[in-house]
Amino acid sequence: IKFPASGDMPDTGLMEKEYMDCAADCGIIVPETKLMPSKRCSGYFAVKRFDREGSMRRHMLTAAAILEADWRTASMDYHTLMKLTKILSLGNEADVEQMYRRMCFNVFAHNRDDHAKNFSWIYDERMDCWHPSPAYDLTWSTTYFGEHSTTVDGNGKNPGMKELLVVGKAAGMGIKECRRIAEEIQERTRGLEEAYRDMKS
Repeated sequence: IKFPASGDMPDTGLMEKEYMDCAADCGIIVPETKLMPSKRCSGYFAVKRFDREGSMRRHMLTAAAILEADWRTASMDYHTLMKLTKILSLGNEADVEQMYRRMCFNVFAHNRDDHAKNFSWIYDERMDCWHPSPAYDLTWSTTYFGEHSTTVDGNGKNPGMKELLVVGKAAGMGIKECRRIAEEIQERTRGLEEAYRDMKS
């Protein structure tokens, strides 16, 4: 359960719940979430742990751990995340598409806190490979330098369709499929990003 920090909006829990629901609508795998009731705000955001299976702990690694990257600085590009997903998943096309969808969502929904600890992979013992974990920490956010923590084809300030397509194509996805996914996510996140952009301004 997340409780608002001193600098957060009172309804930050509701915002994260709406973002996670929107991400699911965009075809992104997310964990089970809900709002816990509160008398002080619209609710506290709760997320079900996905690094446990019964009493057993699942092996999970972040991009920061794998790459020995400093998550506090802008040290990655989505090209790297796409390549890493391809390697860890043994070329699983569904996993590569999942990472592409997350990149598109972060761009269009204005989640710029997309640093190296916010991407994880879980070990699949049966297939002897790693799959992207369910998405987490998806919310309207910016950074003190105003750019994405993970750049999109080198662009952290204002990446758009052009950069998204370049990253997808470089990862081996078809350009038409990349555009279809990106346009779908752009449309489904439009109202959400506008609502919270106005609240933050």
